[in-house]
Amino acid sequence: LLFNFLKTLQEMGPDLWRLVFVNNGVKLTVQGAETVPVLLDLAAGGVSILVCGTCLTHFQLLDKKQVGETTNMLDIVTSMQLASSVINI
Repeated sequence: LLFNFLKTLQEMGPDLWRLVFVNNGVKLTVQGAETVPVLLDLAAGGVSILVCGTCLTHFQLLDKKQVGETTNMLDIVTSMQLASSVINI
């Protein structure tokens, strides 16, 4: 389901400017995840992808991340604050 959700996001055009992955969501950005190609396409289309570094470290996945910028909670919270709307999954 989440794979299809991410593929559908590609149809949003310029309204989609950033995706943020925290907690277990960081697992969608790592080597072997079926979602990586879709996320790479979104990134190539100009979507900023932020991935929680603390979460990657917690799951011992920091060296397996394939897409996105490893970032911190300040950047994540700021992104949520600046967005006109936030979808939480």
